[in-house]
Amino acid sequence: MEIIKKELKPGVVVLELKGPLQMGVECKQLELAFDELLREKQTRVVLDFTGITKLDSGGLGKVVNCFSRLKKAGGAMRFAGVQGMKITLVDRLVKVYPTALEASENFTDASQSSTN
Repeated sequence: MEIIKKELKPGVVVLELKGPLQMGVECKQLELAFDELLREKQTRVVLDFTGITKLDSGGLGKVVNCFSRLKKAGGAMRFAGVQGMKITLVDRLVKVYPTALEASENFTDASQSSTN
């Protein structure tokens, strides 16, 4: 999996995920990317799933774990480009937007500390 880090709006980091996100190496890559964000005090994050080719339960679990870590650090997460995540109920935890730009525009200074 490839993770491309971008900043579409000041203070909002977008992680573009490309390829499979599944148990194993890919989950570790995502975890390391979040470790780096938290070290840099980046707490407003958009995960862009547009380029994801496969998502298994391990990958989904890692996404939820990263969300929990970010929330614990006082941050917030948005999803973009998600297909078929409604059945997992993760959309109840994280707001979902069609594009990364729409998701990044949704952050306000007040939303930095909100859960959604």
